[in-house]
Parts: sequence; C-alpha cells; structure tokens
Amino acid sequence: MKQILAIALVAAAVGACATESQRLAAVRTCESVGVTKSDPYFETCIQANRLQSNQASLEVTYHRALNPTYEKRGIAHQWHGY
Repeated sequence: MKQILAIALVAAAVGACATESQRLAAVRTCESVGVTKSDPYFETCIQANRLQSNQASLEVTYHRALNPTYEKRGIAHQWHGY
C-alpha cells in the first residue's frame, strides 16, 4: 500500500509540471468558454484546467491499480473512465 501511495505522489509531482500541449489544450478550453487572454483571470482558468486534467489522469491510474489483472478493467468496479 505504501508503494502505491509513493507512486501516486511521484506521478502527481511529475504531472504538476504541465507540458506545452497540455497548456495549449487549457488555452483552447478557456477561450471556448469565453475567457480571453486579456481577462485578468485567464491564468487561473488555465491552472484550473491543468489541475482537472491531472486529477483525471490520477483517477485513471488509481482505478487501473485496483484492477491490475482484468482484461476489461472498467467492468470490474463499474468504473468506465478509460
């Protein structure tokens, strides 16, 4: 269990450093909802999108760790996020 937590923390630390493609996706998402680069809270919108993406990745990793032996992992715990 400690190993899983350590791996999750490392993944979170690495995932906190967003790639350029992740930033571009966040910019597009913010602009699609009407937040432009001239808005004072544009960087906040980008950061929120990055965090949401990282959370989704961690959740998928967590659920895959719960079902390491199943061929169709989504069926085992009724979670279909991947």
